[in-house]
Amino acid sequence: MKLFALVGKPNVGKSTLFNRLAQRQIAIVNDKAGTTRDRNLTLVDYKGMHFYLVDTGGFEPESKEVIPAKMREQSRLAVEEADAVIFMLDYQSGLTPQDIEVYDYLRRSKKPVYVAINKVDGDNHENNLGEFWEAGFEQLFPLSGAHGRGVMGLLEAMAEQFPEIQEESTEHEEGVISIAIVGRPNAGKSSLTNYLIGEEKQIVHDEAGTTRDPIDCEFMYQKQRIRLIDTAGIRKKSKVSQLVDHYSMVGAVRSVDRADLALLVIDAADGVVEQDARIAGLVLDRGKALVLVVNKWDLVAKDSRTLDQVKEEIYYQLPFASHCPVVFVSAKTGQRVPQVLDQALLVDQENQKRIQTADLNRVLEVVTARHQPPTRQGRPNRIFYAAQVAIRPPSFTVHCSNPDAIPEDYKRFLLNQFRHHFGFQGCSLQIFWRSRKKKEEESA
Repeated sequence: MKLFALVGKPNVGKSTLFNRLAQRQIAIVNDKAGTTRDRNLTLVDYKGMHFYLVDTGGFEPESKEVIPAKMREQSRLAVEEADAVIFMLDYQSGLTPQDIEVYDYLRRSKKPVYVAINKVDGDNHENNLGEFWEAGFEQLFPLSGAHGRGVMGLLEAMAEQFPEIQEESTEHEEGVISIAIVGRPNAGKSSLTNYLIGEEKQIVHDEAGTTRDPIDCEFMYQKQRIRLIDTAGIRKKSKVSQLVDHYSMVGAVRSVDRADLALLVIDAADGVVEQDARIAGLVLDRGKALVLVVNKWDLVAKDSRTLDQVKEEIYYQLPFASHCPVVFVSAKTGQRVPQVLDQALLVDQENQKRIQTADLNRVLEVVTARHQPPTRQGRPNRIFYAAQVAIRPPSFTVHCSNPDAIPEDYKRFLLNQFRHHFGFQGCSLQIFWRSRKKKEEESA
């Protein structure tokens, strides 16, 4: 499927057009220049057009500042990977020497370039594009990313040169495991992503919170197709003061929602802190499987503390995640990093495991014989049978006399018994309690 790169200087509206074509809020949109930093990839399915679109940070003038320089580098990488480029200009700010410099670079790339003039909101604007024509552009596509005006004209021109974008199927691809990489800012999520995929796909910098938009990267590992979703660090709500940080947090949460499982990256130097516990709870509460990744292990002084001892400490801090595997790595040196994917594949297998109804009820009979649910007003609350109803996450229905009378501690007890007998390492199990009709109770 064809890939188009959306480039231009900062704050010309690239992310606005990106979101319109994606038909959902993916890239952060803000009036502050330079909000988009990393490459952001989506599959476009817009009015019969199907293609990949990558949004980029703006091309900045030569600068000694690290972030602008790396934004420029990421934009150039996107151009190199793309089949064609959508070069966006801003009608309101007019043509600048920087625009001409970027266009010259794009022409030297030998890729087809579509020059889109954004923020053209009416016929009067469209009739006043003289300075853009005088610059020598072969063809212009005036449009409004915010309102959709002129967008189809651009897409039709792209389809004329690349007719396959009107023929591609957009059906969901089977056999892909989606993994969200989550954690506090500067825990090393992007460094871990870069090592796993084998290229510098993310901007890595010591400044906390460098990644803002969720980024998707796909690759093969042990004959399994994996989609990694690197997210912005999830901050405490009280510390999310800037609008851009707010959207980053929302994007991270949504990334968890569209993943099959999550890797929670914990800073080994800090250990498990309250925010790590909140993020782990967020993942499991949303029914996602979880692997705990302790990063920067190379920076920890090794004394009498063994891996098993540290793992016990982690489980003490995260008792609700004591069924999740822990991997100690250094994304910087590569130490044990392959084990992360090995554990993820094992957890995903557990997440898709189905238990035969007969086996499930055999265990249920043994468990309830030893530990009956408490009575209510002197009447026993009988548990009749259970069945698995779903995977990812593994979900079960348990039929009993009075679901409302089952206390939370007994629900946790039965869930832990299912884990004890059937495994489900790293999985977020769900049990739905159902009532059985009175007639069925009498005949049982």
